[in-house]
Amino acid sequence: MEKLDGALTMKMKHDWELPPVSLSLPERPEDALVECANGHSSPDLALLQLLALARSQAQLEEALGSAIWDALENRDTPLAERLGAMQHLWDGDREIVASALK
Repeated sequence: MEKLDGALTMKMKHDWELPPVSLSLPERPEDALVECANGHSSPDLALLQLLALARSQAQLEEALGSAIWDALENRDTPLAERLGAMQHLWDGDREIVASALK
C-alpha cells in the first residue's frame, strides 16, 4: 500500500489477462435476428451483433420491431419469444445501448 496525498492506495498486480474478444458478425443486421430466431445464437449475443451492425438506433429498433411483428402475425410463438427476449434486453439496457450508438 502507498500513501498518495494522504489517501491510502493499493496497487494490485495480477498474473492473468483476459483473452481477446472475438465476436463473429453476420453480413446484415437482419441476419443476427434470423440466427437468434432459429436458435443458432442466444438473444444477448444476437443483440450484441445487432448493435455492432446497426447504423443507428432507429435501424436497430426498426429491424427488431419488424421481426417481432412478423412473428406475431404468423403466430410463431417460439420465434416471438426469442425475439421478445432481445427486446427485453434492449429495453433494460437502453441507456447503455444508446450511448454505444453515439
